[in-house]
Amino acid sequence: MNKKISIKEFILAKQPKDDIQKTLIIGYFFEKNEGITSFNIKDLTNGFERAKEKIPTNINDKVNKNISKGYIMSTKEKKDNLVAWVLTNSGEKFVKESPC
Repeated sequence: MNKKISIKEFILAKQPKDDIQKTLIIGYFFEKNEGITSFNIKDLTNGFERAKEKIPTNINDKVNKNISKGYIMSTKEKKDNLVAWVLTNSGEKFVKESPC
């Protein structure tokens, strides 16, 4: 029987170096573990809260830094009238290859 891993356990296992990587890991967790097809600022804030992590002052900045690295991209469709994002193949590969 596979026990479902919590978002907190997942973040701890991946050992992110900073909030930029935490943001990416939370997006990955939503896509792969919770079946969410895209995520927005509310989802990410919720992810930080659920993991009992300090919410970064500017999550959009963390997303934009992941976009500039090629790890996250915006989607055409909005989610709850907010910009939505998905992980790129590079972003998925980065998280998969992180410690664990």
